[in-house]
Amino acid sequence: MKQKNRNSKKSCNALDGFNKEIHTLRFSLTTKCTLDCHYCFVKKDGRVISFDVARKILKIFLCSPGKDKILIIYGGEPLLFLGLLKKIIVFSNKIAIKNNKKLIISNGTNGTLLNQRNLLFLRDNNVKISISLDGKREVHDIARVTKNQVGSFDMVAEKLPLLFKNIKKENLCVLFGILPTSVERTFENFLYITSLGFDSVNIEPIQSPLFKWDSRQFKRFKVEMKKVTEFVYKNIENGNFIFLNSVNREIKDESISHLYKKSLCPFYQNLEVYPDGEMAFSPFLMNSPEKDDFIIGNVNDGFWGKYEKCLYDCGSLGCQNCLNSYNKKSNSEKDVADDVVRLRNVYSIYLARKILKLCDKSGIFQKYQTEAKKRIFE
Repeated sequence: MKQKNRNSKKSCNALDGFNKEIHTLRFSLTTKCTLDCHYCFVKKDGRVISFDVARKILKIFLCSPGKDKILIIYGGEPLLFLGLLKKIIVFSNKIAIKNNKKLIISNGTNGTLLNQRNLLFLRDNNVKISISLDGKREVHDIARVTKNQVGSFDMVAEKLPLLFKNIKKENLCVLFGILPTSVERTFENFLYITSLGFDSVNIEPIQSPLFKWDSRQFKRFKVEMKKVTEFVYKNIENGNFIFLNSVNREIKDESISHLYKKSLCPFYQNLEVYPDGEMAFSPFLMNSPEKDDFIIGNVNDGFWGKYEKCLYDCGSLGCQNCLNSYNKKSNSEKDVADDVVRLRNVYSIYLARKILKLCDKSGIFQKYQTEAKKRIFE
């Protein structure tokens, strides 16, 4: 929706008129951060979401159809604004209870601000914590640096004992960023992360103009991903449970498979809210020069154009092509990184189906399935 068309549309009362299911909502609490990671897509311009904007979108989200809800809070660094974060979490839980929703809240963090005070609050409110860690020091510090270009590994590592002391494992996940330049060390770094005490990992191939994937690196990622999934599977047989978030999601409700179904409504698991209230179907557009072409509304005004009144119909060609056409415009230059992410998802779907197939025959796989469903971080 172009800027010039916005004033001609009528604002909708999203709180009363919204009719589509939102299963997953992601919003950026702030663009401010303690780090300046080379691959981060967020411009550190100091924006912070207001509680009024957060409250409005949370009402839309938690009053939308569907019982299961996932709220993902990221930044920047959300823990920079602990008071606001607390208000958002308390309000979300209150509305979820009122509307009989089963809500998972996941807070993304770089780990540098973790302390006893904020960990106790997150623990007492059953908030899941996703902490960014790219592996061993020499790999992590390639891109995850301070504004003075100092590696952040030691800053994060010193917080881990406190993290493990306060937060149960099922509420902890590592956001494991994979750089194309260190892809050959993926399995090595995965083992290192699990050796620290984490049993849940989200493998995140980095998508950034500064770190371009090539076909050789893609092929190597395939080798590394095969090692990871085989390791996870063999450890289940031995009673040692290690979890991949993408596999957990597929086990729980096939949400990874849903990503490739044209008929899935983008509101279901693609809705993003930026700090100023703008809404889109991708986090990567926040600072794009073409952002205005992809904004679907503002929390203060409601949804714009066709998104205001559309009704989801899985048999409708309009619905089937909605997200597909949106993504084609926003990803006009296809990157090998897209294929890398798809490859991760293919391996995740395959492993999830392999596990589910054995659940009726094996108690250990049944137990793994139960535990996997507790570990949903996005």
